[in-house]
Amino acid sequence: MDIAPRHVYPLGGRASPYTLLDVRSPIEVGRGALPGAVSLPLMTDAERHLVGIRYKEAGQQAAIELGYELVGDALAERVAAWRGVIDAGRPQTAIACWRGGLRSRLVVQFVDRDRAAQVAGGYKALRAYLMQTLPSALTRKRLVVLSGLTGVGKTRLLRRLVRGAGGAGEGRAPAATGLQALDLEGLARHRGSAFGHGEVAQPSQQTFENALAAELVLDPAGRLVLEDESRFVGVRALPDALFAAMCAAPVVVLEAGLAERSMAIYAEYVAEPTARLGREAVAADLMSSSLKLKRRMGAAGVQDVVARIGALAGSDATWTDPEAHALWIGALLEGHYDPLYRRSLVKLARPVLFAGDEEAVTGWLRTEW
Repeated sequence: MDIAPRHVYPLGGRASPYTLLDVRSPIEVGRGALPGAVSLPLMTDAERHLVGIRYKEAGQQAAIELGYELVGDALAERVAAWRGVIDAGRPQTAIACWRGGLRSRLVVQFVDRDRAAQVAGGYKALRAYLMQTLPSALTRKRLVVLSGLTGVGKTRLLRRLVRGAGGAGEGRAPAATGLQALDLEGLARHRGSAFGHGEVAQPSQQTFENALAAELVLDPAGRLVLEDESRFVGVRALPDALFAAMCAAPVVVLEAGLAERSMAIYAEYVAEPTARLGREAVAADLMSSSLKLKRRMGAAGVQDVVARIGALAGSDATWTDPEAHALWIGALLEGHYDPLYRRSLVKLARPVLFAGDEEAVTGWLRTEW
């Protein structure tokens, strides 16, 4: 019997009860990956392309015959890999292709395991279910948005909450009052500003939406906290239902002084990447990112920031001195990011439930809210 999408990602189920095996081709997975899935394609991109042409020209049976011919000796190796995932995974395995048709049915036949079945409707149905269920998942949760000036440590606090959040069991709070902390920037692989791009490319829009929806659908917690974001995190857009809920939600404001924020930004955007990539590469990236703010800050302000970064990059001594970076970081904060945040807070006019430093906000979210 085919497996229904709602059983793969059960609402409030904490985790999928299935091992999910995605047998679509790599290019299909790149367009939209399934959260938690193991990707082991039936065909490579080239094989799938040729089989697709044959299907259009001569029909399904001819396409199947060509598929067997192309896969050839590789089939035994692929079957062994699928069986390895099935045998090592959960008691049941859900196998998905694009629409729950021929490819997943063939893989079920090839593996010949009672514990494996295909997903009804495949990836297309799983994605539709996740996106349709996301609004229902949100209505089950009480939402608060973590806000604060750039550099106060919102993402750090959220990830601290992620490590300590959860539903019932193992000494945690009951699901009705449990706390879910959702890291949107982590899911989008972007820190949400002109300087926010990472070393790894952002996921596709569908992959981002699927992962985000699965987090919300599966987690049974009755409370949800996430960071204040615009509609876009990098080039990835938040689903309409989530963005609307965030705009209407109350806020908790995380507070920190300018010196503390400058130090945190130096650590995250200068010191840490320099250790991996080197001074010249990081300086070039910071200057390029600064130029993106020319329209908002003005050419003179941005050129001053770029000149300061370039001067500091001239030697290891100045580049590794946090205080030496405070001038350009402070200019960006006070000249662009702080006014932008304050205008947003006034424009949305959301109620402020609590404000304080990291320890105070963490404690309030965990015990008072």
